[in-house]
Amino acid sequence: MSENNDNSMRIIESHLEISARNHKKGPVTTSHWHDYFEFEIVTGGRYLNTISGKTYEAKRGCAWIMTYLDYHSVDCSEDSSLINISFTSDAVRREISDILESTPGGFICEFDDDKAQFIISLCEAAKSEYENKPLLWEETLSGLVENILIRTIRKSGENLLTSGDKTPHLLQSVISYINKNFKSDVSIATSSKKFAISPGRLGLIFSKNFGMSYNEYVNKVRLRHACNLLSGTDLTAKQIAFDCGYSSVEYFFYVFRKELKTTPIEFRNRH
Repeated sequence: MSENNDNSMRIIESHLEISARNHKKGPVTTSHWHDYFEFEIVTGGRYLNTISGKTYEAKRGCAWIMTYLDYHSVDCSEDSSLINISFTSDAVRREISDILESTPGGFICEFDDDKAQFIISLCEAAKSEYENKPLLWEETLSGLVENILIRTIRKSGENLLTSGDKTPHLLQSVISYINKNFKSDVSIATSSKKFAISPGRLGLIFSKNFGMSYNEYVNKVRLRHACNLLSGTDLTAKQIAFDCGYSSVEYFFYVFRKELKTTPIEFRNRH
């Protein structure tokens, strides 16, 4: 398959989808969010992958897992190929989805030649199970995908939630609360009161584990929702701003441009 535009803004119809993709030289996608998790490993070529504002050079053996709080864009310096696994939290064990949901910025790593070939072979086996559906294919597929994800998480060495810190459970509770209630008041003062913790302490937990402030995290959640509404509905920018929890359309435009380097209207026109 040859493409210069992935299914960036779609919501996957099943819990898990696997595909091999080829990108031609040049820009592939503008910055966008997904409403699902995404694993990719490069099987050939070279390109720049900008994930949540940080740019990485991707080549054979480079792999990453992005959460639905991460946004990215792709620009190929040469024709490239990769294997993509898109999945929801229902496709993997809770222990794995909890780690993914609690780690904005995703997991990014580069496997050496031998390990890369091994991971690619696991991906190809998973793709074969997904496409051919032999006896017990779902159980086999689940095992293969979880193996791939665990190896990528371990290799990345960026899983701060396994560092011995006693805050993961609280952090996951706050994250769940924000994602369910971002349309209303989820200020740090409100969350602090709800979870019986000082605003300063909660802010430090977010900064330590995510490398961003509490407010920055809330904005990422709201902007992800805004992007989906801009690309999938005819709602006005003002309606979208209020639906995402912003108190004014002016502030919505300010945050959107600051984070995505474009305006909501320009984003809608491109998608």
